Amino acid sequence: MADAPRAIILSLHAPTPTPPLTIGLRREPFFDDWLLEKTTGLAWELVDPVPTGNGLVLDQPWEGPYCGYFTVIHDDDRFLLYYRGRGNLPNTETTCLALSRDGFNWQRPALGMHRFAGSHDNNLLFANSPELTHNFTPFLDTNPAADRFTRFKAVAGEKQGLLAYGSPDGIRWHTLQDTPVFTKGIFDSQNVPFWSASEGCYVLYFRVWTGEGYSGFRTIARSTSPDFRNWSEPQRMTFGDAAQEHLYTNATQPYPPAPHLYVALASRFVPGRQWMDHAEAVARGVQDGREADVSDVVFMTSRGGCQYQRQFPQGFIRPGTDPSDWVGRSNMAILGVIELPGNRLGFYRQHGYATPHNRIELQTLRTDGFARLRAGATSGTALTRAFIAAGRKLCLNFATSAAGSVRVEVLTADGTPLPGFSADSTPGIFGDSVHHPVPWARDRSWSQLAGQAVRLRFTLQEADLYALQQQ
Repeated sequence: MADAPRAIILSLHAPTPTPPLTIGLRREPFFDDWLLEKTTGLAWELVDPVPTGNGLVLDQPWEGPYCGYFTVIHDDDRFLLYYRGRGNLPNTETTCLALSRDGFNWQRPALGMHRFAGSHDNNLLFANSPELTHNFTPFLDTNPAADRFTRFKAVAGEKQGLLAYGSPDGIRWHTLQDTPVFTKGIFDSQNVPFWSASEGCYVLYFRVWTGEGYSGFRTIARSTSPDFRNWSEPQRMTFGDAAQEHLYTNATQPYPPAPHLYVALASRFVPGRQWMDHAEAVARGVQDGREADVSDVVFMTSRGGCQYQRQFPQGFIRPGTDPSDWVGRSNMAILGVIELPGNRLGFYRQHGYATPHNRIELQTLRTDGFARLRAGATSGTALTRAFIAAGRKLCLNFATSAAGSVRVEVLTADGTPLPGFSADSTPGIFGDSVHHPVPWARDRSWSQLAGQAVRLRFTLQEADLYALQQQ
C-alpha cells in the first residue's frame, strides 16, 4: 500500500520591520539619503558655490607656485591658515601660517621663527625639515579629554610615516613622541586627522593605492585611535556604486553645523588628460609639464566607518574658464569648511597651482547649501524614513519663490496620516530661512509627538529644501 501523501507546512514569517531612526536634536542636511526614503518629481542637486574675490595671493619668495595642502581652522575670534610653501631657492619647503579675524581677509604675521634669504621677517612656522613641512595638517581638538597643551594636534610625514604634534595655541608646536605614530599608508598627500564626537575616537583619512605600491588608483583609507598615538589597522574606504577614480586629496571633515556628518571635498585627479598644449602652457608659466593632467572637486559624505556616499557622483567644482585651473593638482578645495556671518558657509579653493598665479579664493554657500531638493512650477514630494519625534518644534532650512510653498505632513511609521497633522490640516509655508519653525493646526504642536515613530512627507512647489532639525 502506498504511503499517504505528507502535508507540507510552510512557515511564513513577516520581514522584520526596520527600527525607526533616532536623530534627536541633530541638524540633518539632505546631503545623503540616510533620512530620505523616496522623492517624486524633485531634482536632488548640488549647488554651485559663489566666489567672493577674497583670498590670498601666494606671491612671497618662500611661497611660490607649489604652495599647497592648505588647512583653515576657526578658533574663537580668529582663523588660522596653514599651508606648504616652496620658494624659488633650492630645498626651501616650509610650513606657513596666515591669520584672519573674519575668514575673508588674511595677514601674514611676522613670526620671527625662521630665517629665509637672510631675514626673519616672515610667517614661517617650520623650515629645513622636509618630513614635517611637506604636508603638515593640523586640527583643533574638540575631545573633552584633550589637555590645554595639545588643544591643537597635527600629523606630518611621508617616507617614514606620520609623526604626531601638539600645540597650546596653534603656533608653538611640539612632537608627541619621537617616532612615527602611524606607518601603514602611502602618505604623499594631505593626511587628515580629527576628533569624532559621534564615534568617540580620533580618525585619520590618508592616501593609499588600489594596487601594490604606487599602482592602480590613488584612493583613501581610514584608521582610528583612542589617544592619537595608537592606531587601528587601516581600512580602505568604499564609495558605493561610484566608479573608481583617482582621489588626490580627501579633505574629509566634520560638517560644522552637524558634526556627526562628515563632508569630503575631495580632489579628483585625471592623469594624462591634457587641456592645453605644451607651448601654451610654457607661455602661461605652467611648470614641470603639469598641464599633462587636470583636476576638479567631488562632493562626498560619510557617517563614520569605512563608507563614503557619493549621492552626487559628478564633479562639484569644475576647472572653469581660467586656463591656469586646467592644470593637474590645481582647482583643489582646501581643508576647512567654516561658518560665516549671515547664515553662510565658506571654504577656499586653490587656483593656478604650478603657475605664477597660484592663489586661494573664498567660496560661499548658504548654511546647508551644498545640496538641495528642488521643485519647479510642478510640485514634487519627498518622504522620510521613520524616525523618533523629539523636542518641541520642527525647523526647516528652505527657500521658495513669491508664489512657491512647502507643506509638511506627518505620518505614522506605516505611512498613515496623523489626525491634525495631515496635508489638509497643516498650513503651507513660504519665504527663505535657514531655521524656520513649521506651523501646525491651532490645537497641534510638535511636542505632542515626542517619542513616537513618525515620517514626514514634504510637498514642494517652486521651493528648495536643504535641512531639517528638531529643537
